[in-house]
Amino acid sequence: MQFFWWVMAQVYPGLFDGSEQLNALELTKRMAWNYGGIMQFFGIQNESEETLDCNDLIRFPNASSIAAARFACDSPHKLRDYWNHLRKSFKKDLEPSLSAIQIKRFAKTTRPFQIRNADLAIASLGRNSGFNGMMFSSKWLAEDLDLDLKQTAKLRTLVDAAHQASEFGDSSPSDWWVMLLADGDGMGDYVSGSKLETYDRYINENAIDYNKVTSDRSTIQNFFKTIQKRMGPATHIGLNRALLDFSNRLVPYITEHRFCGKVVYSGGDDVMSVLPLEDLPEYLRSLRAAWRGDSDPADEFMTAPDGNETTTGYWHINPKIKSKLKQSGIPDRPLFTMGKTATLSAGIIIAHKSVPLPTVLESLWDAEKNSAKAMPGKDGFCFRVIYGSGNQLEALMSGELLEKWWKCIENLTGDNIESLSPALYRLSEELPQRVNVSPDCPLVHKASEVILGRREEKLTERFTFVLDWIADWEQWAIRKQTESEHPPIGTQIADLSKLLRFTAFWINKRIERNGWRTSDDAQTDITQTQEAA
Repeated sequence: MQFFWWVMAQVYPGLFDGSEQLNALELTKRMAWNYGGIMQFFGIQNESEETLDCNDLIRFPNASSIAAARFACDSPHKLRDYWNHLRKSFKKDLEPSLSAIQIKRFAKTTRPFQIRNADLAIASLGRNSGFNGMMFSSKWLAEDLDLDLKQTAKLRTLVDAAHQASEFGDSSPSDWWVMLLADGDGMGDYVSGSKLETYDRYINENAIDYNKVTSDRSTIQNFFKTIQKRMGPATHIGLNRALLDFSNRLVPYITEHRFCGKVVYSGGDDVMSVLPLEDLPEYLRSLRAAWRGDSDPADEFMTAPDGNETTTGYWHINPKIKSKLKQSGIPDRPLFTMGKTATLSAGIIIAHKSVPLPTVLESLWDAEKNSAKAMPGKDGFCFRVIYGSGNQLEALMSGELLEKWWKCIENLTGDNIESLSPALYRLSEELPQRVNVSPDCPLVHKASEVILGRREEKLTERFTFVLDWIADWEQWAIRKQTESEHPPIGTQIADLSKLLRFTAFWINKRIERNGWRTSDDAQTDITQTQEAA
Protein backbone atom coordinates (compact mmCIF):
# COMPACT_ATOMS: atom_id res chain seq x y z
CA MET A 1 0.00 0.00 0.00
CA GLN A 2 2.82 2.41 0.76
CA PHE A 3 4.33 1.72 -2.65
CA PHE A 4 0.94 2.21 -4.36
CA TRP A 5 0.42 5.64 -2.80
CA TRP A 6 4.00 6.63 -3.59
CA VAL A 7 3.28 5.76 -7.25
CA MET A 8 0.05 7.79 -7.11
CA ALA A 9 2.06 10.81 -5.89
CA GLN A 10 4.43 10.43 -8.88
CA VAL A 11 1.66 10.02 -11.44
CA TYR A 12 -0.58 12.77 -10.03
CA PRO A 13 1.80 15.40 -8.57
CA GLY A 14 0.05 18.00 -6.42
CA LEU A 15 -2.92 15.73 -5.65
CA PHE A 16 -1.17 13.25 -3.36
CA ASP A 17 1.91 13.51 -1.16
CA GLY A 18 2.58 9.76 -0.98
CA SER A 19 1.71 9.38 2.71
CA GLU A 20 -2.10 9.43 2.48
CA GLN A 21 -4.20 6.29 2.21
CA LEU A 22 -7.63 7.50 1.09
CA ASN A 23 -10.84 5.52 0.91
CA ALA A 24 -12.92 5.38 -2.29
CA LEU A 25 -15.05 8.42 -1.45
CA GLU A 26 -12.05 10.58 -0.50
CA LEU A 27 -10.17 9.46 -3.61
CA THR A 28 -13.11 10.38 -5.83
CA LYS A 29 -13.44 13.82 -4.24
CA ARG A 30 -9.71 14.49 -4.59
CA MET A 31 -9.55 13.57 -8.30
CA ALA A 32 -13.00 14.72 -9.49
CA TRP A 33 -11.95 18.33 -10.17
CA ASN A 34 -9.27 17.72 -12.77
CA TYR A 35 -10.05 14.16 -13.87
CA GLY A 36 -13.78 13.76 -13.25
CA GLY A 37 -15.19 16.62 -15.32
CA ILE A 38 -16.11 18.96 -12.46
CA MET A 39 -13.83 21.73 -13.73
CA GLN A 40 -15.38 21.52 -17.19
CA PHE A 41 -18.86 21.56 -15.62
CA PHE A 42 -18.09 25.01 -14.20
CA GLY A 43 -16.94 26.16 -17.65
CA ILE A 44 -13.23 26.26 -16.80
CA GLN A 45 -11.10 24.93 -19.65
CA ASN A 46 -7.40 24.12 -19.98
CA GLU A 47 -6.31 25.63 -16.66
CA SER A 48 -3.13 24.28 -15.13
CA GLU A 49 -2.97 23.30 -11.46
CA GLU A 50 -0.64 26.23 -10.74
CA THR A 51 -2.68 29.00 -12.39
CA LEU A 52 -6.18 27.73 -11.52
CA ASP A 53 -7.94 29.85 -8.88
CA CYS A 54 -10.92 28.03 -7.36
CA ASN A 55 -11.62 30.44 -4.49
CA ASP A 56 -14.50 32.17 -6.23
CA LEU A 57 -16.24 28.81 -6.67
CA ILE A 58 -16.22 27.84 -2.99
CA ARG A 59 -19.69 27.97 -1.45
CA PHE A 60 -19.39 25.82 1.68
CA PRO A 61 -17.26 26.60 4.75
CA ASN A 62 -14.32 24.48 5.81
CA ALA A 63 -14.21 23.01 9.33
CA SER A 64 -11.91 25.78 10.60
CA SER A 65 -14.31 28.48 9.44
CA ILE A 66 -17.27 26.66 10.99
CA ALA A 67 -15.45 26.45 14.32
CA ALA A 68 -14.39 30.12 14.30
CA ALA A 69 -17.66 31.57 12.93
CA ARG A 70 -19.13 32.76 16.24
CA PHE A 71 -15.82 34.30 17.28
CA ALA A 72 -15.59 36.07 13.90
CA CYS A 73 -19.14 37.35 14.26
CA ASP A 74 -18.59 38.71 17.78
CA SER A 75 -14.95 39.86 17.46
CA PRO A 76 -14.06 40.73 13.86
CA HIS A 77 -11.42 43.22 15.08
CA LYS A 78 -9.57 40.43 16.86
CA LEU A 79 -9.68 38.41 13.65
CA ARG A 80 -8.17 41.31 11.73
CA ASP A 81 -5.42 41.81 14.31
CA TYR A 82 -4.50 38.12 14.16
CA TRP A 83 -4.32 38.17 10.36
CA ASN A 84 -2.20 41.33 10.31
CA HIS A 85 0.31 39.80 12.73
CA LEU A 86 0.48 36.57 10.72
CA ARG A 87 0.82 38.41 7.42
CA LYS A 88 3.70 40.58 8.67
CA SER A 89 5.69 37.65 10.04
CA PHE A 90 4.92 35.59 6.93
CA LYS A 91 6.22 38.35 4.65
CA LYS A 92 9.37 38.79 6.71
CA ASP A 93 10.33 35.20 7.57
CA LEU A 94 8.81 32.89 4.96
CA GLU A 95 7.92 34.81 1.80
CA PRO A 96 11.54 35.10 0.51
CA SER A 97 11.71 31.30 0.16
CA LEU A 98 8.43 30.95 -1.76
CA SER A 99 7.51 31.14 -5.42
CA ALA A 100 5.25 33.84 -6.84
CA ILE A 101 2.42 31.30 -7.13
CA GLN A 102 2.71 30.36 -3.44
CA ILE A 103 2.73 34.02 -2.38
CA LYS A 104 -0.41 34.60 -4.44
CA ARG A 105 -2.06 31.59 -2.83
CA PHE A 106 -1.35 32.96 0.64
CA ALA A 107 -3.09 36.21 -0.25
CA LYS A 108 -6.09 34.18 -1.48
CA THR A 109 -6.50 32.49 1.89
CA THR A 110 -8.49 35.59 2.90
CA ARG A 111 -11.53 34.27 1.02
CA PRO A 112 -14.91 34.56 2.84
CA PHE A 113 -16.03 32.27 5.64
CA GLN A 114 -19.13 31.29 3.63
CA ILE A 115 -21.10 31.69 6.86
CA ARG A 116 -23.52 34.58 6.62
CA ASN A 117 -23.24 36.28 10.01
CA ALA A 118 -19.46 35.91 10.16
CA ASP A 119 -18.98 37.42 6.70
CA LEU A 120 -21.34 40.30 7.53
CA ALA A 121 -19.35 41.10 10.67
CA ILE A 122 -16.06 41.00 8.76
CA ALA A 123 -17.55 43.22 6.02
CA SER A 124 -18.30 45.82 8.71
CA LEU A 125 -14.53 46.36 8.96
CA GLY A 126 -14.61 47.83 5.47
CA ARG A 127 -12.62 45.04 3.82
CA ASN A 128 -13.09 44.12 0.17
CA SER A 129 -12.00 40.55 0.89
CA GLY A 130 -12.92 38.38 3.83
CA PHE A 131 -11.02 36.33 6.35
CA ASN A 132 -11.09 32.56 6.51
CA GLY A 133 -10.83 30.21 9.46
CA MET A 134 -8.05 28.22 7.83
CA MET A 135 -5.60 30.96 8.79
CA PHE A 136 -5.67 29.53 12.33
CA SER A 137 -4.31 26.19 11.10
CA SER A 138 -0.73 25.79 9.90
CA LYS A 139 -1.65 22.37 8.50
CA TRP A 140 -4.34 23.68 6.15
CA LEU A 141 -2.28 26.70 5.16
CA ALA A 142 0.71 24.48 4.34
CA GLU A 143 -1.44 22.22 2.17
CA ASP A 144 -3.02 25.19 0.43
CA LEU A 145 0.40 26.73 -0.32
CA ASP A 146 2.02 23.36 -1.22
CA LEU A 147 4.94 23.89 1.18
CA ASP A 148 7.80 21.44 1.74
CA LEU A 149 8.62 20.02 5.17
CA LYS A 150 11.07 22.79 6.12
CA GLN A 151 8.68 25.55 5.04
CA THR A 152 5.79 23.83 6.85
CA ALA A 153 7.79 23.75 10.10
CA LYS A 154 8.56 27.46 9.73
CA LEU A 155 4.90 28.28 9.02
CA ARG A 156 3.86 26.36 12.13
CA THR A 157 6.17 28.56 14.19
CA LEU A 158 4.65 31.72 12.67
CA VAL A 159 1.07 30.57 13.29
CA ASP A 160 1.90 29.68 16.92
CA ALA A 161 3.46 33.11 17.40
CA ALA A 162 0.34 34.78 15.98
CA HIS A 163 -1.78 32.77 18.43
CA GLN A 164 0.33 33.96 21.35
CA ALA A 165 0.24 37.57 20.14
CA SER A 166 -3.58 37.40 20.01
CA GLU A 167 -3.69 35.95 23.55
CA PHE A 168 -5.20 32.64 22.40
CA GLY A 169 -2.56 30.69 24.30
CA ASP A 170 -2.30 27.09 23.16
CA SER A 171 -5.84 27.14 21.77
CA SER A 172 -7.54 28.91 18.89
CA PRO A 173 -11.09 29.74 17.72
CA SER A 174 -10.83 26.98 15.11
CA ASP A 175 -10.16 24.10 17.51
CA TRP A 176 -13.69 22.70 17.93
CA TRP A 177 -16.68 22.48 15.64
CA VAL A 178 -20.09 20.80 15.80
CA MET A 179 -22.04 18.59 13.42
CA LEU A 180 -25.67 17.75 14.19
CA LEU A 181 -28.03 15.14 12.77
CA ALA A 182 -31.66 15.42 13.93
CA ASP A 183 -34.69 13.34 13.07
CA GLY A 184 -38.35 13.52 14.12
CA ASP A 185 -39.56 10.72 16.38
CA GLY A 186 -42.39 8.38 15.42
CA MET A 187 -43.13 9.89 12.02
CA GLY A 188 -44.85 6.67 10.90
CA ASP A 189 -47.45 7.23 13.63
CA TYR A 190 -48.13 10.73 12.33
CA VAL A 191 -48.60 9.49 8.76
CA SER A 192 -50.94 6.68 9.86
CA GLY A 193 -52.95 9.02 12.09
CA SER A 194 -52.39 7.14 15.34
CA LYS A 195 -50.88 10.30 16.86
CA LEU A 196 -54.05 12.29 16.27
CA GLU A 197 -56.13 13.33 19.28
CA THR A 198 -59.89 13.65 19.71
CA TYR A 199 -61.87 16.02 17.50
CA ASP A 200 -62.26 18.70 20.17
CA ARG A 201 -58.53 19.52 19.80
CA TYR A 202 -59.06 20.54 16.18
CA ILE A 203 -62.50 22.14 16.06
CA ASN A 204 -63.43 25.69 17.00
CA GLU A 205 -66.84 25.33 18.61
CA ASN A 206 -67.53 29.05 18.24
CA ALA A 207 -67.74 28.49 14.49
CA ILE A 208 -70.58 25.94 14.83
CA ASP A 209 -74.18 27.15 14.48
CA TYR A 210 -76.03 24.58 16.59
CA ASN A 211 -79.39 25.94 15.41
CA LYS A 212 -78.69 24.38 12.01
CA VAL A 213 -77.66 20.98 13.39
CA THR A 214 -80.23 18.22 13.85
CA SER A 215 -78.48 16.52 16.75
CA ASP A 216 -78.57 18.09 20.18
CA ARG A 217 -75.58 20.03 21.40
CA SER A 218 -74.49 17.60 24.14
CA THR A 219 -74.38 14.68 21.68
CA ILE A 220 -72.13 16.60 19.31
CA GLN A 221 -69.83 17.78 22.10
CA ASN A 222 -69.58 14.22 23.46
CA PHE A 223 -68.66 13.04 19.94
CA PHE A 224 -65.89 15.64 19.74
CA LYS A 225 -64.46 14.60 23.12
CA THR A 226 -64.52 10.83 22.61
CA ILE A 227 -63.83 10.13 18.92
CA GLN A 228 -60.27 10.24 17.60
CA LYS A 229 -59.80 12.33 14.49
CA ARG A 230 -59.27 10.36 11.32
CA MET A 231 -56.35 10.90 8.94
CA GLY A 232 -58.06 12.44 5.94
CA PRO A 233 -56.68 14.38 2.94
CA ALA A 234 -56.82 17.74 4.74
CA THR A 235 -54.81 16.37 7.66
CA HIS A 236 -52.23 14.94 5.28
CA ILE A 237 -51.91 18.39 3.71
CA GLY A 238 -51.42 19.95 7.16
CA LEU A 239 -48.72 17.39 8.01
CA ASN A 240 -46.92 18.08 4.73
CA ARG A 241 -47.13 21.82 5.32
CA ALA A 242 -45.68 21.46 8.83
CA LEU A 243 -42.73 19.45 7.48
CA LEU A 244 -42.17 21.91 4.63
CA ASP A 245 -42.32 24.96 6.90
CA PHE A 246 -39.88 23.36 9.32
CA SER A 247 -37.32 22.13 6.79
CA ASN A 248 -37.58 24.85 4.12
CA ARG A 249 -38.25 27.94 6.24
CA LEU A 250 -37.43 27.57 9.92
CA VAL A 251 -34.31 25.37 9.84
CA PRO A 252 -32.43 27.56 7.29
CA TYR A 253 -33.43 30.74 9.10
CA ILE A 254 -32.51 29.50 12.58
CA THR A 255 -29.25 27.91 11.44
CA GLU A 256 -27.88 30.60 9.13
CA HIS A 257 -29.56 33.84 10.25
CA ARG A 258 -30.11 33.45 13.97
CA PHE A 259 -26.88 31.48 14.52
CA CYS A 260 -23.53 31.13 12.77
CA GLY A 261 -24.24 27.74 11.25
CA LYS A 262 -24.67 26.18 7.85
CA VAL A 263 -27.34 23.72 6.69
CA VAL A 264 -25.93 20.59 5.05
CA TYR A 265 -29.41 19.32 4.23
CA SER A 266 -32.92 19.80 5.56
CA GLY A 267 -35.87 17.83 4.27
CA GLY A 268 -39.05 16.83 6.07
CA ASP A 269 -38.08 15.80 9.58
CA ASP A 270 -34.38 15.29 8.77
CA VAL A 271 -31.77 17.94 9.52
CA MET A 272 -28.00 17.92 9.19
CA SER A 273 -26.17 21.11 10.06
CA VAL A 274 -22.77 22.38 11.17
CA LEU A 275 -22.13 25.18 13.64
CA PRO A 276 -19.58 26.59 16.10
CA LEU A 277 -19.38 25.14 19.60
CA GLU A 278 -20.59 28.35 21.29
CA ASP A 279 -23.97 28.25 19.52
CA LEU A 280 -24.85 24.64 20.36
CA PRO A 281 -27.19 24.87 23.44
CA GLU A 282 -29.25 27.79 22.14
CA TYR A 283 -29.42 26.24 18.69
CA LEU A 284 -30.88 23.05 20.18
CA ARG A 285 -33.46 25.09 22.09
CA SER A 286 -34.54 26.95 18.96
CA LEU A 287 -34.61 23.83 16.78
CA ARG A 288 -36.72 21.87 19.26
CA ALA A 289 -39.10 24.79 19.79
CA ALA A 290 -39.59 25.21 16.03
CA TRP A 291 -40.37 21.51 15.65
CA ARG A 292 -42.88 21.40 18.51
CA GLY A 293 -44.37 24.88 18.26
CA ASP A 294 -43.10 25.83 21.75
CA SER A 295 -42.35 29.41 22.76
CA ASP A 296 -39.51 30.79 20.66
CA PRO A 297 -36.42 31.36 22.86
CA ALA A 298 -35.51 34.43 20.77
CA ASP A 299 -39.07 35.88 20.77
CA GLU A 300 -38.97 36.34 16.99
CA PHE A 301 -42.04 34.14 16.61
CA MET A 302 -45.21 33.98 18.73
CA THR A 303 -47.37 30.97 19.49
CA ALA A 304 -50.60 32.82 20.32
CA PRO A 305 -50.43 36.44 19.12
CA ASP A 306 -54.12 37.07 19.85
CA GLY A 307 -53.90 35.52 23.30
CA ASN A 308 -56.11 32.63 22.21
CA GLU A 309 -54.43 29.39 23.21
CA THR A 310 -56.52 27.43 20.69
CA THR A 311 -54.32 28.89 17.94
CA THR A 312 -51.16 27.28 19.34
CA GLY A 313 -49.45 24.82 17.04
CA TYR A 314 -48.37 27.62 14.72
CA TRP A 315 -45.50 30.06 14.79
CA HIS A 316 -46.56 33.62 13.94
CA ILE A 317 -44.09 36.35 13.01
CA ASN A 318 -43.54 38.87 15.78
CA PRO A 319 -44.94 42.13 14.31
CA LYS A 320 -42.00 44.10 15.74
CA ILE A 321 -39.53 42.39 13.38
CA LYS A 322 -41.81 41.46 10.50
CA SER A 323 -39.73 43.28 7.86
CA LYS A 324 -36.51 41.60 9.02
CA LEU A 325 -38.01 38.11 8.84
CA LYS A 326 -39.61 38.74 5.44
CA GLN A 327 -36.23 39.82 4.08
CA SER A 328 -34.82 36.54 5.41
CA GLY A 329 -37.31 34.47 3.41
CA ILE A 330 -39.95 33.88 6.10
CA PRO A 331 -43.48 34.23 4.60
CA ASP A 332 -45.97 36.57 6.25
CA ARG A 333 -48.37 33.85 7.41
CA PRO A 334 -48.66 31.39 10.29
CA LEU A 335 -46.02 28.67 10.02
CA PHE A 336 -47.22 25.13 10.75
CA THR A 337 -45.44 23.11 13.46
CA MET A 338 -45.77 19.48 14.56
CA GLY A 339 -47.41 20.35 17.89
CA LYS A 340 -46.62 20.05 21.59
CA THR A 341 -46.53 16.24 21.65
CA ALA A 342 -43.90 15.99 18.89
CA THR A 343 -40.33 15.15 19.80
CA LEU A 344 -37.00 15.27 18.04
CA SER A 345 -33.89 13.15 18.59
CA ALA A 346 -30.42 14.27 17.59
CA GLY A 347 -26.86 13.06 17.46
CA ILE A 348 -24.36 15.85 18.10
CA ILE A 349 -20.64 15.48 17.47
CA ILE A 350 -18.22 18.03 18.95
CA ALA A 351 -15.02 17.30 17.05
CA HIS A 352 -11.48 18.55 17.48
CA LYS A 353 -10.05 20.03 14.29
CA SER A 354 -7.62 17.10 13.92
CA VAL A 355 -10.41 14.50 13.69
CA PRO A 356 -10.99 13.37 10.06
CA LEU A 357 -14.41 14.10 8.57
CA PRO A 358 -15.19 10.41 7.80
CA THR A 359 -14.69 9.64 11.51
CA VAL A 360 -17.05 12.48 12.45
CA LEU A 361 -19.74 11.28 10.04
CA GLU A 362 -19.53 7.67 11.13
CA SER A 363 -19.83 8.66 14.78
CA LEU A 364 -22.66 11.08 13.98
CA TRP A 365 -24.90 8.47 12.38
CA ASP A 366 -24.21 6.03 15.21
CA ALA A 367 -24.94 8.68 17.88
CA GLU A 368 -28.29 9.58 16.32
CA LYS A 369 -29.50 6.06 15.52
CA ASN A 370 -28.07 3.90 18.29
CA SER A 371 -27.92 6.33 21.22
CA ALA A 372 -30.35 9.27 20.90
CA LYS A 373 -33.12 7.14 19.38
CA ALA A 374 -32.50 4.38 21.95
CA MET A 375 -33.39 6.59 24.92
CA PRO A 376 -36.69 5.80 26.66
CA GLY A 377 -39.46 7.53 24.74
CA LYS A 378 -36.81 8.81 22.34
CA ASP A 379 -36.76 12.66 22.53
CA GLY A 380 -33.04 12.35 23.22
CA PHE A 381 -29.82 14.22 22.56
CA CYS A 382 -26.58 12.29 22.29
CA PHE A 383 -23.53 14.53 22.73
CA ARG A 384 -20.19 13.05 21.69
CA VAL A 385 -16.92 14.90 22.17
CA ILE A 386 -14.16 13.44 19.99
CA TYR A 387 -10.74 14.62 21.16
CA GLY A 388 -7.67 14.87 18.97
CA SER A 389 -6.23 11.80 20.73
CA GLY A 390 -9.19 9.72 19.58
CA ASN A 391 -10.76 9.50 23.05
CA GLN A 392 -14.48 10.13 23.29
CA LEU A 393 -16.95 11.43 25.86
CA GLU A 394 -20.60 10.52 25.30
CA ALA A 395 -23.43 12.13 27.25
CA LEU A 396 -27.18 11.54 26.89
CA MET A 397 -29.95 13.95 27.82
CA SER A 398 -33.70 13.96 27.38
CA GLY A 399 -35.18 16.89 25.48
CA GLU A 400 -37.56 17.66 28.33
CA LEU A 401 -34.55 18.59 30.50
CA LEU A 402 -33.07 20.99 27.95
CA GLU A 403 -34.53 24.22 29.33
CA LYS A 404 -33.43 23.54 32.92
CA TRP A 405 -29.97 22.58 31.63
CA TRP A 406 -29.74 25.88 29.76
CA LYS A 407 -30.46 27.77 32.97
CA CYS A 408 -27.27 26.26 34.42
CA ILE A 409 -25.01 27.51 31.64
CA GLU A 410 -26.50 30.71 30.23
CA ASN A 411 -24.81 34.11 30.66
CA LEU A 412 -21.45 32.79 31.81
CA THR A 413 -20.29 35.99 33.49
CA GLY A 414 -19.62 37.08 37.06
CA ASP A 415 -16.97 36.68 39.74
CA ASN A 416 -17.87 33.13 40.76
CA ILE A 417 -18.37 31.63 37.31
CA GLU A 418 -14.88 30.12 37.28
CA SER A 419 -15.93 27.80 40.11
CA LEU A 420 -18.83 26.29 38.14
CA SER A 421 -16.83 23.94 35.95
CA PRO A 422 -14.68 22.49 38.79
CA ALA A 423 -17.84 21.97 40.82
CA LEU A 424 -19.44 19.98 38.01
CA TYR A 425 -16.32 17.86 37.58
CA ARG A 426 -16.35 17.17 41.32
CA LEU A 427 -19.99 16.11 41.16
CA SER A 428 -19.26 13.84 38.19
CA GLU A 429 -16.50 12.10 40.17
CA GLU A 430 -18.18 11.79 43.57
CA LEU A 431 -21.85 11.10 42.80
CA PRO A 432 -21.24 7.59 41.36
CA GLN A 433 -19.29 6.75 44.54
CA ARG A 434 -22.05 7.94 46.88
CA VAL A 435 -25.49 7.19 45.44
CA ASN A 436 -27.50 5.33 42.80
CA VAL A 437 -30.75 6.18 41.11
CA SER A 438 -33.37 4.49 43.30
CA PRO A 439 -37.16 4.87 42.98
CA ASP A 440 -37.51 3.90 46.67
CA CYS A 441 -34.89 6.31 48.01
CA PRO A 442 -34.18 9.33 45.76
CA LEU A 443 -30.96 10.81 47.13
CA VAL A 444 -29.11 12.12 44.05
CA HIS A 445 -30.29 15.70 44.51
CA LYS A 446 -29.55 15.68 48.25
CA ALA A 447 -26.09 14.18 47.74
CA SER A 448 -25.33 16.83 45.10
CA GLU A 449 -26.28 19.58 47.53
CA VAL A 450 -24.00 18.15 50.22
CA ILE A 451 -21.05 17.76 47.82
CA LEU A 452 -21.38 21.33 46.53
CA GLY A 453 -21.63 22.76 50.05
CA ARG A 454 -18.78 20.73 51.52
CA ARG A 455 -16.04 23.00 50.09
CA GLU A 456 -17.43 26.04 51.89
CA GLU A 457 -18.92 27.24 48.65
CA LYS A 458 -21.82 29.57 48.99
CA LEU A 459 -24.73 28.06 47.06
CA THR A 460 -25.19 30.91 44.62
CA GLU A 461 -28.11 31.22 42.21
CA ARG A 462 -26.04 29.40 39.59
CA PHE A 463 -25.57 26.37 41.85
CA THR A 464 -29.28 26.49 42.67
CA PHE A 465 -30.02 26.11 38.97
CA VAL A 466 -27.64 23.14 38.82
CA LEU A 467 -29.37 21.47 41.76
CA ASP A 468 -32.83 22.11 40.25
CA TRP A 469 -31.71 20.51 37.00
CA ILE A 470 -30.24 17.50 38.82
CA ALA A 471 -33.52 17.10 40.74
CA ASP A 472 -35.46 17.10 37.47
CA TRP A 473 -33.01 14.62 35.96
CA GLU A 474 -33.46 12.29 38.95
CA GLN A 475 -37.25 12.44 38.70
CA TRP A 476 -37.07 11.74 34.96
CA ALA A 477 -34.68 8.80 35.47
CA ILE A 478 -36.87 7.28 38.21
CA ARG A 479 -39.98 7.64 36.05
CA LYS A 480 -38.32 5.95 33.07
CA GLN A 481 -36.89 3.15 35.21
CA THR A 482 -40.30 2.54 36.75
CA GLU A 483 -41.87 2.26 33.30
CA SER A 484 -39.33 -0.31 32.11
CA GLU A 485 -38.39 -3.80 33.26
CA HIS A 486 -34.67 -3.03 32.91
CA PRO A 487 -32.98 0.36 33.52
CA PRO A 488 -33.12 2.17 30.15
CA ILE A 489 -30.16 3.84 28.51
CA GLY A 490 -29.36 7.26 29.96
CA THR A 491 -31.01 6.72 33.37
CA GLN A 492 -28.07 5.47 35.48
CA ILE A 493 -25.96 7.58 37.83
CA ALA A 494 -23.00 7.00 35.47
CA ASP A 495 -25.03 8.71 32.73
CA LEU A 496 -25.54 11.76 34.93
CA SER A 497 -21.79 11.77 35.64
CA LYS A 498 -21.01 11.89 31.92
CA LEU A 499 -23.56 14.62 31.38
CA LEU A 500 -21.97 16.70 34.15
CA ARG A 501 -18.53 16.20 32.58
CA PHE A 502 -19.82 17.26 29.17
CA THR A 503 -21.44 20.36 30.69
CA ALA A 504 -18.17 21.28 32.40
CA PHE A 505 -16.32 20.79 29.08
CA TRP A 506 -18.69 23.17 27.28
CA ILE A 507 -18.48 25.75 30.07
CA ASN A 508 -14.66 25.70 29.98
CA LYS A 509 -14.62 26.32 26.22
CA ARG A 510 -17.22 29.07 26.49
CA ILE A 511 -15.37 30.88 29.29
CA GLU A 512 -12.15 30.60 27.29
CA ARG A 513 -13.78 32.26 24.28
CA ASN A 514 -15.40 34.92 26.44
CA GLY A 515 -11.90 35.75 27.67
CA TRP A 516 -10.66 36.23 24.11
CA ARG A 517 -13.58 38.57 23.39
CA THR A 518 -12.99 40.55 26.59
CA SER A 519 -9.35 41.15 25.70
CA ASP A 520 -10.50 42.17 22.22
CA ASP A 521 -12.94 44.73 23.65
CA ALA A 522 -10.20 46.18 25.86
CA GLN A 523 -7.77 46.44 22.95
CA THR A 524 -10.47 48.02 20.76
CA ASP A 525 -11.08 50.70 23.43
CA ILE A 526 -7.33 51.46 23.57
CA THR A 527 -7.12 51.68 19.76
CA GLN A 528 -10.13 53.99 19.56
CA THR A 529 -8.65 56.25 22.26
CA GLN A 530 -5.34 56.43 20.39
CA GLU A 531 -7.11 57.24 17.10
CA ALA A 532 -9.16 59.96 18.79
CA ALA A 533 -5.98 61.46 20.26
